[in-house]
Amino acid sequence: MRERLEMEKLKLEMVKEESNTKVQSKSEYFDAAKNTSLVPKFCEKTVDKYFPQFEKIAHNLNWPKPYWTTMLQSVFEGKAAEIYSALPSEKSSDYDMVKQEVLKAYELVPEAYRQKFRSYKKFDSQTYVEFAREKEDLFDKWLTSKKTDNNFDNLRQLMLLEEFKQCVHLDLKTHLDDKTVGTIHDAAVNFR
Repeated sequence: MRERLEMEKLKLEMVKEESNTKVQSKSEYFDAAKNTSLVPKFCEKTVDKYFPQFEKIAHNLNWPKPYWTTMLQSVFEGKAAEIYSALPSEKSSDYDMVKQEVLKAYELVPEAYRQKFRSYKKFDSQTYVEFAREKEDLFDKWLTSKKTDNNFDNLRQLMLLEEFKQCVHLDLKTHLDDKTVGTIHDAAVNFR
């Protein structure tokens, strides 16, 4: 009789444990399809700002990281969609790899960043704070693309070289751009 009671007790514990496991697995289940409407719209003009926005939403909504690329591919368009499609399946499921490849595809050359920084003007609809933030962001992108590494001398040479190019004839500036000189001294030596 005692053995029978112990067996019944053991069976009850097993059933209880099994039902707890089922409840736990249901709560851990992530339905990507139900959450795709919450993924921010992808815009090719602001790719660099997209990923921090996406990551903030994903963290706030507790999306499991293994599903992030599934969520992203639902909004990718243009070059980003092409990059994602071209990645082998093991890389296309790695969020950091997808992010890196998409950012690399949209990366502009240093001259484009310089021109954007120099030509950017305040819109009537912008506050001065928004304008200043955007101007600063464009400047940082230019410096990063020129690999100044927040080094004063590198920044100094960048500014001096830009000013030097502004003061010489257009043909000479084009020649310097083709040679990709790094310092004002290198630029001046080219015209002895």
